[in-house]
Amino acid sequence: MSGASSMPFALDDGQRRAAASVARYILVVAGPGSGKTRVLSHRFAHLLQNGSRPEDLLAITFTNRAALEMRGRIEALSSVEPRSLEISTFHSFALRLLKKSGLVFRLVTRIEQKEILKGAGVKDADGALERISAIKNGAEAMPPDFQGLFETYAEGLEKTGGLDLDDLIIKAVEAVENGVDPGKAHVLVDEFQDINPAQARLVRGLAKDASIFAIGDPDQAIYSFRGGSSRAFLDFEKDFPGAEVVRLAKNYRSGRVIVEASNALISRNIGRMGDDASAITDGGEITEVECRNEAAEASFIVKEIERLMGGLSSLTVGKDEDARFSDFAVLYRTNRLSESLKEAFEKSSIPFHIVAHPGPGLSELAAILRSTAFEGTLKETVERALKDLGAGEEITAMALNAVGSCEDGAEGLKTLADELLLLSPPDNLDIKADKVNIMTMHAAKGLEWRCVFVAGFEDGLVPFKARDGNIDFEEERRLFYVGLTRALSKAYLIHAKERRAYGEAREAKVSPFLGEIPPEFLKKVTLDKKPALRRPQQKGLFES
Repeated sequence: MSGASSMPFALDDGQRRAAASVARYILVVAGPGSGKTRVLSHRFAHLLQNGSRPEDLLAITFTNRAALEMRGRIEALSSVEPRSLEISTFHSFALRLLKKSGLVFRLVTRIEQKEILKGAGVKDADGALERISAIKNGAEAMPPDFQGLFETYAEGLEKTGGLDLDDLIIKAVEAVENGVDPGKAHVLVDEFQDINPAQARLVRGLAKDASIFAIGDPDQAIYSFRGGSSRAFLDFEKDFPGAEVVRLAKNYRSGRVIVEASNALISRNIGRMGDDASAITDGGEITEVECRNEAAEASFIVKEIERLMGGLSSLTVGKDEDARFSDFAVLYRTNRLSESLKEAFEKSSIPFHIVAHPGPGLSELAAILRSTAFEGTLKETVERALKDLGAGEEITAMALNAVGSCEDGAEGLKTLADELLLLSPPDNLDIKADKVNIMTMHAAKGLEWRCVFVAGFEDGLVPFKARDGNIDFEEERRLFYVGLTRALSKAYLIHAKERRAYGEAREAKVSPFLGEIPPEFLKKVTLDKKPALRRPQQKGLFES
């Protein structure tokens, strides 16, 4: 492998050093806006240009959406056949590895999982499945009073020859440790700060025969509830002796105000890895907005988007193109805030999309595909199944997007049925669609918009207080840090004096995180306390 000087790409010094390193083990600390996906893609392309075959390389991402983005970038940097690139999530890789190993199994649907538990007399099957998953991926120890149900569930899976999503990783670890050769010389892992103990063990197993390139940011570790931990990131040099550590020191995304404010916020956490990235772009604006209730909050967001769409100069940081609806995002901590937002957007003429899991529809579609005879092309077969299901727009879009990653033919149909079960809420997003995206801060990971509205910026929501009263301040601070750093130019932190919860209006107080942002970086707007006159609906205002 050649040195950094051979890199023909337009990268800064830190990015070039990471992409062209000759070390076997490489850890890249890549904060918000530092070019993480760019570096990953160039690393992959550099290995191809320096003699590696496509089949020797594996890139692991956390969502199918991220895998598609990375695949597109690599295609633009190299001339290899796209289908020869193995870029996938941990679960997709584990699924292929287990099939290669000869293990006979079937991936069970969420519906089948719930049926096993309901057969055992469990009323809250979803809650039990979350707990089982937490135990399997290392987020929770086995409570003595849960052991029996856990074993009953395992027996139910075994009777059908089934594996659930967590079993895929566990079985893949066993396969690698028992000598199954994945055939990879280089493994690149994205979002390394969020891997759980089982995934970390899988990476260590792959490292027996492969180089490891891990990239991420411990300040953005936000998945402890599913077993994710920055421990593997912080222990990388111990687990992989002789590793090279590269820090990307520049934030190319956000204006200086947003970068410095978010740096001040996250600096309050302990166990961090050193210097913060510095802003490359001046400007940026953070506005605190106080309103009466959730209805006023939603109304403000709609009106502000309409106002900003009429004035490009107030929205731009280093960009010259016209503003689009897809330049805006509304983020919140919990999905229950989406109801009032949906109502306000539906009354406007603004196109929008609420990013959430489509429910049981994907499981139902997978079941139909497993019993459907392949006829015509893969796309035609899937379209017939979608029609039989009566699938809505979201299920249809997710299914047809997944078709492109599978080979045409009967085997591709079987693969697609399994792949649909691996999709997650962030995959329910078309980043090319010109719509305002509304989603949780968790789902916003890895994305960016010129203007971000953080709704529900209140104590108990940001940070989130569990029903038992517990708050993980460090994780919640990291999550808010992720939300704030999605903004290129403008960020609005919106809090209500009163918000409905569990059917009744309750007094609300601003998030304590507001006090962790230096006041010189904040503007404040207090909305009129008087009830606003109902604005007549302006149908067609933004329609072409």
